[in-house]
Amino acid sequence: MSERRDHRAFSTLLGWSGWAAASAGVLFLVWGYVDREGAPWYLDLGVLVLGIVVPVLFLVSLVGTYTRVYVVKDRTQAGWLSYVGFLISLAGTAWWLTAGITNAPNLYRHLGEKTSSAPPGAQEEECGLCLLAKLSLLVNSPLTWLLFGLSIVGLTTAVRGEALRSWGLLLLTMALSGWVYQITDDMNGIVDIRSIHVGFGILFGLSWVGLGYALWWSKNKG
Repeated sequence: MSERRDHRAFSTLLGWSGWAAASAGVLFLVWGYVDREGAPWYLDLGVLVLGIVVPVLFLVSLVGTYTRVYVVKDRTQAGWLSYVGFLISLAGTAWWLTAGITNAPNLYRHLGEKTSSAPPGAQEEECGLCLLAKLSLLVNSPLTWLLFGLSIVGLTTAVRGEALRSWGLLLLTMALSGWVYQITDDMNGIVDIRSIHVGFGILFGLSWVGLGYALWWSKNKG
């Protein structure tokens, strides 16, 4: 009886986390579309809300993924390093959520007021390559730590048994697309390549939708 209740609880968690992951992927894409220069003020309000909602959905998705890969699949098989990766990714997402909540009052006061960033050429003239400054921004980005954790989990699970390999490859795809998206960001990245940034941002969002489908499909599996 207890085992049946546990299975039902796991199934419910995986189902909800699947919906959360798919919703996070879609809303991440919407976020990237509405967060632009010259957007109407009500879209700025959407950016403020998405900055909180998307990290919450990411957190729920990661909890479900942890449950599927680390609890249901047996933690001795997944390995302790994947556990560390999950902790890092959860910490990065929690940091992202905290930043969204703490910045919300200030963002609300400045709805509709967007300052345009300096052209790439002007930045290079002012401080040269600024590689150390860019690396500092990259390291201090919550998304970087989310991706770092996903990379660890993906690598450690992809080399395990057949049951975990597909999950590891999915998480690696998510991490790789996220890294390219992050590195080509004009604010927190290393190089500013808009077309690549947008393309891999779309792939990153769709990979979360794929994770959502995988979680939902597997909710009744052992």
